[in-house]
Amino acid sequence: MPETLLIKRWEPRYTILFLMWLVYGCFYLNKLNLAPVIPLIIENLKISHTRIGLISAFFFIFYSCSQFLWGYLSDVFGPRRIVTFGGILSILANFIFSAGTGLFHLAGAQSLNGLGQGAGWGASIKLLNNWFARSARAQVLGIYATSVSIFTIFAYGLSGYIGNTFGWRAAFRVSPVILGFVLLVYWLVVRDYPVVPDNGEIRPRSSHLDGRLDRNRNRLVIIIASSNFRLASAAFACLTFISYTNLFWLPTYLHESHGLNVVKAGLLAGLYPAIGILARPLGGYLSDVTFGGMRKPLILIGFFFILLSSLFLVHTADLRLAMGLILIIGIFEQLIITLFFALSLDTFPKDAAGTGASAMNALGHVGSASAMFFCGLLVDLFHSFKPVFMTLSLLAATGLVVTWFINEKDSRVTPK
Repeated sequence: MPETLLIKRWEPRYTILFLMWLVYGCFYLNKLNLAPVIPLIIENLKISHTRIGLISAFFFIFYSCSQFLWGYLSDVFGPRRIVTFGGILSILANFIFSAGTGLFHLAGAQSLNGLGQGAGWGASIKLLNNWFARSARAQVLGIYATSVSIFTIFAYGLSGYIGNTFGWRAAFRVSPVILGFVLLVYWLVVRDYPVVPDNGEIRPRSSHLDGRLDRNRNRLVIIIASSNFRLASAAFACLTFISYTNLFWLPTYLHESHGLNVVKAGLLAGLYPAIGILARPLGGYLSDVTFGGMRKPLILIGFFFILLSSLFLVHTADLRLAMGLILIIGIFEQLIITLFFALSLDTFPKDAAGTGASAMNALGHVGSASAMFFCGLLVDLFHSFKPVFMTLSLLAATGLVVTWFINEKDSRVTPK
């Protein structure tokens, strides 16, 4: 029977979950602190939307490419070491970015930041898989992913306020200090496996593989050979294009299209990730409990409503209506985004969890890297965000079709 994740007494795994949640949230403080201050950078350095998009594209290119490496290393050396090392790289990159004056300097710093940030997600999925049973998998992922929603709001508010008050460079000096303190606590407290497993499953204390994964090199081969994985990755790429278009360009859209100042635009844009505080755990609950562990039906529903909302958004110029439609997109995008990783964990043996999640994230974030540059280019060419919203509708339709062909029965693991 599916397990409903109710906390009756505090257990060590909940401490691990909280610290993971806190650290990954602070990763986002150093990942999305650029978005609110884009107008300030454009004004100060006299660069175009296309170049800003290119700088951010370098972040996601390195973020995506590093996923394979970090995921594999987390399976071999443990996720705690990988997350900590990635956080240190991100801290260094933000300080370097704060001193930037030109395209190559800024792009180089964001490339290093992407490399460090890439260590956060796949390794953390591996850690969650070590500490929690598969029957509560999507629920735990949903709760963990609320860190993205909450800390995106903090990133927008903190970066926007600091940038508007002290200049955009200051925004890249405060966030890494916060991450550094939290990362130290994480390193001292978190362990890769429970000493005595408290979720009813025996967890390996080494990187020895079972069954088909008796050799390290087989991990990636098995993952790429899965047709369901390839289809899910393509659909996830469509969703990350939609997600990061909104997360990255929404403050600029509100500033340029509706005349809001940087602080107000950042705060209003924060409503988009705020929806995820409820939507992400709700998506996990609906998938685990209501749909009996199935991921595909809810993903199809999500893409359908994103498609409709994006089409309506193309034809509205009213701020209230536009924000309403954007929030609907936010609800359904965040309702389904963690289900792709639940599907990955359902598909592969647990000793390949880190590699599988990182490979999914890597291929999926081809969409986010494309969104950074392509959306900036569209705005420069048409001096409007309408072509951007039309592109989102096309990506939602593509994701809907691709998801339809996923044969979930071939990969589904029946919950205990």
